[in-house]
Amino acid sequence: MMLRNEIRRWTGTALLAGGLGCVSGCHRAPANTGTDAPPPTPAPAVTLVPLTNMVHIPAGGFTRLKQELTLTRDFWLSRFEVTQREYSALTGGNPSHFTGDDQRPVEKVSNEEAAAYCAALTKRERAAGHLAPGYVYRLPTEAEWEYACRAGSTNHFSFGDQESAAAAYAWTQENSEMTSHPVGLKQPNAWGLYDMHGNVWEWCADWFADYAGDAVTDPVGPPNGKFKVFRGGGWNNEVKFARCSNRFMMEPSNGIHFVGFRVALGRELPKPPPPPVSTPTNQPPAATP
Repeated sequence: MMLRNEIRRWTGTALLAGGLGCVSGCHRAPANTGTDAPPPTPAPAVTLVPLTNMVHIPAGGFTRLKQELTLTRDFWLSRFEVTQREYSALTGGNPSHFTGDDQRPVEKVSNEEAAAYCAALTKRERAAGHLAPGYVYRLPTEAEWEYACRAGSTNHFSFGDQESAAAAYAWTQENSEMTSHPVGLKQPNAWGLYDMHGNVWEWCADWFADYAGDAVTDPVGPPNGKFKVFRGGGWNNEVKFARCSNRFMMEPSNGIHFVGFRVALGRELPKPPPPPVSTPTNQPPAATP
């Protein structure tokens, strides 16, 4: 069982409400006027206790292709990509192509499987009393991912603009020997996150779509689509594809041996609206009396 370190304490108080309505013919019990009645037991406080490998990311903003993005809520992001050991311990399986060292990132995992892992982690941590109401483990939004990757940088990479410096931070085609590597062997970015560039690409929560032109606050992507976004570059691509702003996409049911994920902890994302109800268009004209 992983040791825990309470990074930040959030307390939620549950309010208890009760009472049954009285219908015709019922009788109310007389009020208890005694002075020795015990006070009601307060609801226990619920504390947010992130896993020890989660890094606190403060609210803030950045510029993406001349578009201003603002994130109004703090969140947490895993210091490392989810490893094969973590994935198999929670799910009982390991879909990865590159095995032999369970500290390698899990890959060949679909977006749907990554989301299911996050849901299982949420269920486990909520049962343990470690999640305040409204908080879940989930995939990061595309905006959260890029904001955390940049770590305050405005350059192509979190470490600057020079691709020649990437070998200290990233496993890419230039140095990977065409395989993934155990997490955390390269230098982290300024916020302590490892492998944000290279090793395996990382799934995000968003459906793929062109960016809107206007400034946005807490974007979560379109409500539906065909492809999900992944970010960060991987062992199989040149370092230029590992820039903070690069994005690719794939159908959410597909997995491939260069895409994995890392976990975010934050407020639950809004549910997409239900699809519109289609109406038949080729109905015969209504009969006239």
